[in-house]
Amino acid sequence: MIDEAVRSGIAFSLAVLGLVVIFAPLIAERLRIPGLVGLLVGGALIGPNVLGVLDDFTSLERIGEMGILYLIFLAGLQLDRETFIRYRGISIGFGLITAAVSLVLGTAVALQLDFEARAAILIGSFWASFTLIAYPVLQQYDLSKNRAGAAVIGASAVTDTVSLLILAVIVGLETGDRSGAGLLLGIALGLLALAAWCLVVLPSVTLWFFSTLGRGRVLRFMLVLVGLTSAAVVAEVVGIEPLLGAFFAGLGLNRMIPNESPLMDSTDFVGNALFIPAFLVSVGLLFDPAVMFVASTLWLALWLSIALVAGKVVAAWITGRFYRLAGPESGLLFTVSVAQAAATLAGTIIGFEIGLYGEDVVNAVMVVIALSLVITSVGTPRFAERIEQPAAEERRLGEKVVFAVRDAGGGLVSRLRLAGEIAAASGGVVLPVLVSVPEAAGSLSDSRRRVAQIDDELHALGLEGETRIRVDRSVAEGIVNAVIETDGSLVVLGWAGPRPVTGIFAETMASEIARNVECPVVVVTAVDTEPERAVLIIGERDLQGWNLDAVDAAVKLAVVLAPERRLTVGPLAEDEIAAAGIELPDWVEYESGGHDVVAWAEQVSNPGDIIVAASRGRPSERTAQAIVDGGNSVIGVTPGKAPRWVTGDPARRFASRRR
Repeated sequence: MIDEAVRSGIAFSLAVLGLVVIFAPLIAERLRIPGLVGLLVGGALIGPNVLGVLDDFTSLERIGEMGILYLIFLAGLQLDRETFIRYRGISIGFGLITAAVSLVLGTAVALQLDFEARAAILIGSFWASFTLIAYPVLQQYDLSKNRAGAAVIGASAVTDTVSLLILAVIVGLETGDRSGAGLLLGIALGLLALAAWCLVVLPSVTLWFFSTLGRGRVLRFMLVLVGLTSAAVVAEVVGIEPLLGAFFAGLGLNRMIPNESPLMDSTDFVGNALFIPAFLVSVGLLFDPAVMFVASTLWLALWLSIALVAGKVVAAWITGRFYRLAGPESGLLFTVSVAQAAATLAGTIIGFEIGLYGEDVVNAVMVVIALSLVITSVGTPRFAERIEQPAAEERRLGEKVVFAVRDAGGGLVSRLRLAGEIAAASGGVVLPVLVSVPEAAGSLSDSRRRVAQIDDELHALGLEGETRIRVDRSVAEGIVNAVIETDGSLVVLGWAGPRPVTGIFAETMASEIARNVECPVVVVTAVDTEPERAVLIIGERDLQGWNLDAVDAAVKLAVVLAPERRLTVGPLAEDEIAAAGIELPDWVEYESGGHDVVAWAEQVSNPGDIIVAASRGRPSERTAQAIVDGGNSVIGVTPGKAPRWVTGDPARRFASRRR
């Protein structure tokens, strides 16, 4: 027998937890049961009410509390902002519909069961919220960008807010601390303070830390944990449920930690390996199978379950009809939103402590929670796999910016900063690549020495990423292989300037790379000044049908890089550009100026402007050199899979083909 002191220690609890996390999902999957259910059942089996392996599981409960905070934090951290903004209507709509319907049905059932009004409303508020326990499943099926997936993630914040507001008001009225109006005012001020901390202070501190002190992955991860826990603490201090603090913290750090970054990998790994499984196991520990044999508890649990399931079904159906969702999408809304855990547990315990109801309600709610988690765990994958994936969206330029580290042209920091701006606009990540050619003497050793320097510059700019070293036969081949391996969305190269014989070396390399990758390639020479304006060159030659893909990529890049929406377009007039099917935002400024793009660029631009042009369709060496001589930055854009004849003067080659 194991000594009681050992069994009550954290080491024993963690060892048991590890065994459950390893084997429970494996056994569940063999039985064709979702792994989440396996963790819940495993927790119940090792708990004091079944095998009694863990009698004192206080330490595990603490880890479980951290687990639910971590789960909600990840949902906010990995939320695709553009997708959420696109589907904000259905997110808020579904959140309000499911909160209202579930609250009304839950309260009505509780009143029919002879509960006092305040107790009935509090019980109804349990079902108004839901816990994103199925978030890992949404990730697995890549549904975070689907309208139903985005809706249910955004709605969770709405429903939690509604549920917790009701809880705060009921508790305040029951304890007699403040009036209803005073409580609502206090909650509103608390939410304002929480939002200020999570959305203003936390991102600012994180950016400063990343760029000055925290240049190691461990330090950055610890700051992420501090950000999460500090938000939970602030929420508690201002009288708000810590879950909202965790979600707001995730939203605040959303742009700071790209989904493809090493830091996100670490954050996601720790959550899925420890905290989230610990939460599921800790919920299972609370379940007492003996409750299933108490008739009164079962009867109460039956009616509460009917209220919960009916409310979520009706809310999902209304939302599906109103927003014209497909059947599987409506089903997903139901199965995800039926899950009860965090807010429900908190409300149940608080209501019991202030004397609104007895222990029978607590036991019945535990049965309902267990049932809801099983429904979610079993049902969500069934509907998720039936949802038709939308047609592949056009990739954002900055999702994965492959940055070629080269000595050509200097200006490493300025080019790195520009790559970071492109990535930040898409919530993406910069992936520096340093290619070592074996034939070059001391190439690999020199590359290793430069990696630390490059990473220091990367982190000093507040960017997340790590430099990769590739050994290949040529720099161009190494960049191509890096793009293929990382699924890069954009390549950034430096420019060494024109050469007497070979012309623009970097442009030749850009053409070679563009022939072998499916993403745009940009060639940059940048001055170390903050640009005040962007200038987009669109000339007559650019509007040839074969060249429009290059112009399209240049347009997107110029819009991203335009400081404070200051973008001048020319020399073609607005109507000529629009006639070619090129779409530009309504805030751009047009300035026509004839046919000579070099003369127009010299006339229109001011020193410090950043000038963007398609690298096909003109003798770009002459254009680029004139721009550089004028003290500007220049970016030449070449689309992926460019034809082999784009090097040199593409206009001349195109004319010869026409003949």
